Amino acid sequence: MDLEEVPALDRAVRKASRASVVILALILALGLFLRAVDISENPPELFSDELINFVSARSVVEKGHDLHGNLTLYFSDRPEPRPPVYGYSAYVSSMIFGDGAPGIRAPAVFFGLVCIVLVYLITRELFRDERAALFAAFFMAIIPWSIHYSRIGWEPAAFLPPLLLAVYMMVYGIGSGKKWITVLSFGTFSITVYTYQAAPLYAFLFLAALVIIYRRYFLREWKVLLGGSIVAGALVVPHILTIMNEHLISGRADRIFTFSEGVTPGSVGIFFHNYISHFKPSFLFAHGDLNLRHGAHTGAVYWTMLPLVLAGLVYLLRPGFDRKSAAFVLFWIAVFPLAAALTNDGVPHATRSLTGAPLLCILGGLGAGGLAATLGRGTGRPAYSRALAVLIVVSSMASLAVFAKKYYFEYPKQSCGAWECGHRDIFAALEGLKDGHKRACMGNLHFGNELQLVDYYARGPDMEIVRDMDDPECLEEGTLIVSSGRPRKFRRNSFLVKKVEMPGEMRNYFIYEVRYPGGGRNN
Repeated sequence: MDLEEVPALDRAVRKASRASVVILALILALGLFLRAVDISENPPELFSDELINFVSARSVVEKGHDLHGNLTLYFSDRPEPRPPVYGYSAYVSSMIFGDGAPGIRAPAVFFGLVCIVLVYLITRELFRDERAALFAAFFMAIIPWSIHYSRIGWEPAAFLPPLLLAVYMMVYGIGSGKKWITVLSFGTFSITVYTYQAAPLYAFLFLAALVIIYRRYFLREWKVLLGGSIVAGALVVPHILTIMNEHLISGRADRIFTFSEGVTPGSVGIFFHNYISHFKPSFLFAHGDLNLRHGAHTGAVYWTMLPLVLAGLVYLLRPGFDRKSAAFVLFWIAVFPLAAALTNDGVPHATRSLTGAPLLCILGGLGAGGLAATLGRGTGRPAYSRALAVLIVVSSMASLAVFAKKYYFEYPKQSCGAWECGHRDIFAALEGLKDGHKRACMGNLHFGNELQLVDYYARGPDMEIVRDMDDPECLEEGTLIVSSGRPRKFRRNSFLVKKVEMPGEMRNYFIYEVRYPGGGRNN
């Protein structure tokens, strides 16, 4: 190369780098808007699974124990203990944004933005393709799968960032020769296990796969492997001790485990049915997970991404492609449905297969970048390459517009039942009626979520909340009764004082006051 060409090349590289930073910033701005807009009302109400993490962390910090009176690494809950990362994140967030829905859900928004950046970095590190990395980040910003799980204040929102960060740190550390980053990546994999119930499976599998794929490096740099293993082992010990001493974890696993009755032809068939269901177009592109808490029945990603994902697979398998990167992506394809397939508890399951979201974006980015580059080289006209890139962006934004109409305008009304709407309004009504009343007996609280609901909505000492409608105190004069109908037990001596309108087709709730003739109790 002529020495005079070096400064010009250097300027071109810096210009391209600045352009990438600007484009990535615009992608993040779009991602932030899609995740933060109307966060208080969509999802339509804080669900009990969102509240348990926040109120448990708050209780530990302020009282020294969780809602069940325990002080352990995980938060106590009746179904199973809750990993702690999201709860403490929500508590810190509430100190900035308040303890309403925005404060509790803000960490999910932040984690979603972090995932966009990490998808960009992983794609660039695996494929050495800036355009593919930007496309992957763009898809991660706009797909329904990522948007929805970046708006809910619960454990899965905290799962992907440490897992993706650990992957990036290991690949980057090995590629750059920075051994300390590779060692720290082992610890980041261990930290992942404290985010979500399915995280230990993926953290172990991804770490093991990368060690095997880069085995020559680790055989040569055995001290890195040893140091990383020590760090990972030390950080995962508390999790192992929790598993060994917490019967609710193993009990729930046994109830939903596909092979709980043993490895039989029937259970193997169920496993493969569950596994394959996550590759079906009906899940990926059409309807998604049928549970309305897991999405708006719009598909996990867009139909416009299908040819790009297929193109990404073709590029991945072409001769001359980096074998280690290809092996890792193929491994990722194979394992992303695994946690959902191993549980027979609603499939396809968008939450337990959440690792598929960044995977599809990475493949789509590789396909989009590859097609644009191939068109430019094949025709000798860079303008054609740019035109194809613009077409991909425009068609994707058109798909986003269709999704946005359904998700931001229709979904909040359609999903109210799934999110158990009404508790916020009922407790607000009780707050307005608290003067002159000692207690409220609530028939709308269900076993498993009453502790967090009461702790969140009725923290003050002004009124006692009684969850057992058969409690003798509920018969005392001046008690408020919350019911979806006229309670038989109190029919003669209960008088309607407030009607709480429920959205959609949900049953309305009524608040009655117990009163007796002459002001005394009538037995």
